[in-house]
Amino acid sequence: MSDGDYDYLIKFLALGDSGVGKTSFLYQYTDGKFNSKFITTVGIDFREKRVVYRSDRPDGVSGRGQRIHLQLWDTAGQERDAMGFLLLFDLTSEQSFLNVRNWMSKSHPLSAAGAGPG
Repeated sequence: MSDGDYDYLIKFLALGDSGVGKTSFLYQYTDGKFNSKFITTVGIDFREKRVVYRSDRPDGVSGRGQRIHLQLWDTAGQERDAMGFLLLFDLTSEQSFLNVRNWMSKSHPLSAAGAGPG
């Protein structure tokens, strides 16, 4: 696929404690490569991947594939135009797992004080 040759553009923001492997995860997912020597991300790290999603109709026939351009951002929470979030934690750190709840509340659009109905 060339630039602009997609049906959907979806932006995801990777969230989690420092050092849990956000950058490593993004590189593994987009490039199939793992490098354990990454240093802490300063500023913005940005990865892209193009995928084709095919869904089967109830009669078992595959429909036309939807071409999706994924933008995966690791920005220390600075990107505000994300359509979804990847919440990551380190399996060897219970605290990073417990902190996922904090990351969820920070990422939820209604989590800001005074937001929502009422």
